[in-house]
Amino acid sequence: MQQVDLPEDIKTVRDCGPIKVWSVVVTILGDLLQDEDAWMSGPVLDALVGCLGINNQALRVALHRLRRDGWIVTQKRGRMSVHRLSPTGWAATERARPQVYGTTKQNKTRVDLLIGSPALSVADFETRLPEGSILLSTRSALVSDVDACPDGCVLSPFSPTELPNWVVEIIAPNVMRAEYDELAAAVETALNHPTPDDCITRTSLRLVVLHHWRRLCLRHGVVPNHLLGQDWEGAQARLVVMRALKQWTRPTIDVLEQRLTRR
Repeated sequence: MQQVDLPEDIKTVRDCGPIKVWSVVVTILGDLLQDEDAWMSGPVLDALVGCLGINNQALRVALHRLRRDGWIVTQKRGRMSVHRLSPTGWAATERARPQVYGTTKQNKTRVDLLIGSPALSVADFETRLPEGSILLSTRSALVSDVDACPDGCVLSPFSPTELPNWVVEIIAPNVMRAEYDELAAAVETALNHPTPDDCITRTSLRLVVLHHWRRLCLRHGVVPNHLLGQDWEGAQARLVVMRALKQWTRPTIDVLEQRLTRR
């Protein structure tokens, strides 16, 4: 991160967790480019990440990695570069949208208890679990994507009326709950402050909130929301984040481009 004086609210939210520049770029393009064929200019992207303390050199490295891995496409238009998500990057972003932007109620899903086949080694059982699964023991897990489960395993709908404490602690350990609490507190503080007048600054505040929220909810999957209800820390953080995204509305790319030329 470059050593610059950042707006206090942006700095507080930014410091809620690790900032990987390539992931921030995916958050930015995924949020602001609402059309698969839309592009963002290099100067606008540079201005947005600059508000988060990311310098141009770090941005160039991240863009190179994303192009190499097939996440983005870059074109030259005169002396300026423009960027958009690749078809692969767009498809992955579309799949994540309901979980990132939806309400807790919208993200309810079926959860199954998966019991592994004796034919699978412990290592094979773990590595073949669907993304977002929660391992309960060496041969059992809670899963939401039954289509991706290993063959030969036992699946049973999991909807207990009351979870034992040891299961709750596995689903949502204290460290995980603290991450959601920290983000919710930082965003709540920012919401209580005046909204930034400058469009670039306001958009960067929206994006850093969205980035950390996206980082947490995609890492932890949908199982905790289904089993822990409306009162657990992740569900409460979602409410705060959705209020923030509503207050700091998504600008169009044209507005950002015009604002940048007037700076």
